[in-house]
Amino acid sequence: MAGMVLKLDRLIRLIIGLLLILLTAPILKAETYQQRYIIRVGVLSFDDANKGVYRWQPTIDYLNQRFPQYQFILITGDIKSIDQLVASGTIDFAITNGVKLLQYQSEYDAVRMLSLNPIYGEPRYAIGSTVIARSDMPDMTRWEEIKNRRIVITTPQAFGGFQIIEREWLKEGIDPIKDFTRLSFVGLPQENLLSQLANNEADIAVLPTCVLELAIKSGRFDAGQFKVIKAYPQTALPCLSSTPLYPHWTLSRMQHVHEQLAREIAQALLSIKPDDMPALQGEYRGWTVPINDKSVVELMQDIGLSDSGGHLKVLWQKYRGWLFIVMGYGLLLVGYHLRVNYLVKTRTRKLQQMMELNQASSEWLRTQQEQFYSAQRILLSGEMAAGMAHELNQPLMAINNYVVGCRMRLQQRPLDIAALDNALEQAIRQTANAKSVIQHVRFFIKRHPEKQEEICLNLVIANALSLFSNELKRGGITVAAPEAPEVVILADEILIQQVLVNLIRNALDAIKLREPLVRDPQITFEIVPSSSKATLKIRDNGVGLTETQIERLFVPFVTSKDSGLGLGMAICKRIIEAHGGRIWAESQPVGACICITLPRINGVTQ
Repeated sequence: MAGMVLKLDRLIRLIIGLLLILLTAPILKAETYQQRYIIRVGVLSFDDANKGVYRWQPTIDYLNQRFPQYQFILITGDIKSIDQLVASGTIDFAITNGVKLLQYQSEYDAVRMLSLNPIYGEPRYAIGSTVIARSDMPDMTRWEEIKNRRIVITTPQAFGGFQIIEREWLKEGIDPIKDFTRLSFVGLPQENLLSQLANNEADIAVLPTCVLELAIKSGRFDAGQFKVIKAYPQTALPCLSSTPLYPHWTLSRMQHVHEQLAREIAQALLSIKPDDMPALQGEYRGWTVPINDKSVVELMQDIGLSDSGGHLKVLWQKYRGWLFIVMGYGLLLVGYHLRVNYLVKTRTRKLQQMMELNQASSEWLRTQQEQFYSAQRILLSGEMAAGMAHELNQPLMAINNYVVGCRMRLQQRPLDIAALDNALEQAIRQTANAKSVIQHVRFFIKRHPEKQEEICLNLVIANALSLFSNELKRGGITVAAPEAPEVVILADEILIQQVLVNLIRNALDAIKLREPLVRDPQITFEIVPSSSKATLKIRDNGVGLTETQIERLFVPFVTSKDSGLGLGMAICKRIIEAHGGRIWAESQPVGACICITLPRINGVTQ
């Protein structure tokens, strides 16, 4: 019993397995079909789509049988549609006439593979143009005789239907587009042109060779209805032609198709025999190696299709998208460049205007500053007026005494020439002293442009003190000024002297305020040189400065004097900072100490 159950179980499993295989087989087959690589073959057709499919589908079926790993698909169309498919890269192979092959080679790098072997004739002489008229029309032996006739043609791109006969017309000096005033392009199918002739809707029709004979053979038209104009003598075809014959159908591969695949397909097509179904239904005897298409090239040159601009056209069609992008970026860059140049010019002009305005403002400020400094010097000279008057009074009184003495000696006898000469010498010395005082004051007060030069700081201190020499003597004030070493700085002598005069004036005023308590009034000058700067310290033992006064010492219009303006120290600070230096006050137990630093000339010490 157990053995029977086991056998039954195995049988059930086997049946289920077979059912699964049967159910999944279509799915697997569909997946295999879907995974087959699709190859599209485009065929140029001048008849209705059904006729093109009927003629070429057996050839496609033959390729599908030979290459089961691929799925070949037939695509038929007119010239415009096939051109678009080639340009877009949709089709892989193309069966076209010789003119289209050469155009595809030039524009899309197509590669010629095989030539069709026609039923009649040779591959080199397979097609021409036939000019057909109604049989009741008069005979015509010259092409000029059809100029005023109603001429119908399928399309300007038709190889046998227009381009071949166009070459013959051009050879005789006839431009069909300009000279045939009643020329019409009526489109496909080709047999419609015969219908228009039969119905007296047209006088002349141009068709590829053998189209007329095939239409008559099919029974749709009667041979007595039509006649061929200017039949060209030839023996390759059993059909009448008005032109020489040219190669016709050609197989080509597009640039993206692999060479190995193309070689295998070419070998398969070359094996087709005349009695095989693809050849019988396709109206050909087989395929052959590519033939010489020199005649087609010459035809294209004569009708103006093979121009030097072909490569430019190819480049345009291939890269026009990128070209537009580059042109767009180029225009953006040009626009950006123009905008930047405009902004640069605008801002440069504004900057130049601001610089000119700034220069004018700086010049105005410099002038005002000079006037301000000059005004302060005049103000300081007014404060020094009493001292200068006494200083001038002393040499003037001495001169007066010497002159009076000389006058008295002139009245004495005998005349003492040596004494007179000595008195006059003393008078001259006193005159020089007075002149020196006046020159110092004039030099100090006189307005002059700023000029920085190498000056000796020790000498500037001495010149500033000379303006207060009498006042210092009268007040019994001791002055300690450094004489050596001499320190050289780069500065404007008058401005630095102005600062020192202002500081000496403040020191004298501070000493006067503390006069009852000062037993030994003094002003001390100390120069502390270093490698890059010189520090000048001016000390006095006057009333001194509080912490608040030190903090507000250089604030304009802040003063402790009853008659002061509060600008002296502010001006001093500005002058020193303009020279790259610094000025500050230090507190000390008695009096005040003002410190000044000024840059040195490479550390020069004389």
